[in-house]
Amino acid sequence: MAVELQISLCMIVKDEEAFLDASLKSSISLLCFDDIVIVDTGSTDKTKEIAHDNGVTVFSFDWCSDFSAARNFAASKAVNDWILMLDADETVLEADLSDLSSFISSANENSVGSIKVVAHPDSLSSNISRLYNRKHHIWNGKIHEQLVPTGENKNEIVTVPITVIHYGYSPEVKKDKRKFERNLYMLENSLVENPDDPYLLAQLGKCYYVNNEDLNKACDYFYKALSFESDFRLEYVYITVLFYGYSLLNTEQYEKALIHINKYANHYADTKAEFRFLMAHIYQNNGLFQEAVECYESCIGIDMPDPEGITSYLSYYNIGVILECVGMIEDAADMYRNCGDYKPAVLRLDNMTKRSCI
Repeated sequence: MAVELQISLCMIVKDEEAFLDASLKSSISLLCFDDIVIVDTGSTDKTKEIAHDNGVTVFSFDWCSDFSAARNFAASKAVNDWILMLDADETVLEADLSDLSSFISSANENSVGSIKVVAHPDSLSSNISRLYNRKHHIWNGKIHEQLVPTGENKNEIVTVPITVIHYGYSPEVKKDKRKFERNLYMLENSLVENPDDPYLLAQLGKCYYVNNEDLNKACDYFYKALSFESDFRLEYVYITVLFYGYSLLNTEQYEKALIHINKYANHYADTKAEFRFLMAHIYQNNGLFQEAVECYESCIGIDMPDPEGITSYLSYYNIGVILECVGMIEDAADMYRNCGDYKPAVLRLDNMTKRSCI
C-alpha cells in the first residue's frame, strides 16, 4: 500500500527555468506530494510556465528583500500543516516515505526535520532544517533565514531520510553575478544591525567563497565567525570550518590551514568524511604525505551521497598523485586505474605509458 504523506512542498522562486523542472519532477517522483506551492517573486523567464506544466499552482509575491517573509507566505498557502521547504535549484536524490511518515506521526510541537543537502560540484554535505509544522515554527531572518519556534521551547532537530543535490554553486550559476550582489547587499545591511553575529559573518564569508569573488575577504569573515564561542553541533559552524579550510588552501596559506584543521579534528574527523578529505588535502600541501594518504583511504567506500567522488575516484586519484611524487610509480598507476574514466587519472596513466614508466 502506498504511503500518503501529509506534507506540502513549498518553494520561492525567481527566474529558475534552468533548474525548476528537474526539481519538481524529482520531488513528485520520489516524495509523491499531493500539494505543491510555488511563490514567484518576479520571474521574467519561463519559470511560471514550467510550474504550470508540472501541474503546480503559482502564487505571486511582491519582493521586499526578505526571504523569511516569502517563505512564510508560501507556507500560508499550503494545504497541509507540515511543510517541506526546498529551493528550485535542489533536486531530490533519495527519500524514504515510510520513515518520513513515522517521523510525522511521532513528532511533537518542537520537532523539526533536518534533510541532507549535497552541494554540487564539490560534494560538501550538510544537514539543514527544512521540514516543519507551520503551527509551531516560522522562518526568521531576511537572508540565510532559519526556522524558529513560535513557542518558548527550543527546536528538537531530527534527521529525516531526504537527500537533495544543490546546484546553486555550480559554475554556470556563479557566472550570473546578480545573485551574489543581491545576497552581499542584504548580508552587509544585516551585519550593520548585528555586527557581532557569527552566523551573519559566516554567511558573508560563504558568499565571497562560493562565488570565488575575494577569497582573502572570505578568510577574514570566516576567521571572525569562528572567533566566537561555537556550538560544534550546528551545521553552519561545520560548513564554516570546511569553507575556511578550503579558503586558506586556495590562498596558499598552507601552514595556517594545518593549524586550523588540527584545531577542529576532535570535533569532526571521526564522523565527517568531507572533513577528513579536507584534512588530507591540507596534509598533502604541507608535505605530510603519509598522513594525507591515510586520510584519503579513510574516505574510500563510505556510504554517503557523493556525486563528485570523495569516497571513490577523487581519493584514489590524490593517493596516486602522492605515490607518483615519491616514485612509487606502479602503485600510483593502480590508484589511477581505480578512478575509472576520471579524465585527470586517465591522462596521468597515458603519460606514464608514453614515458614507459609502467
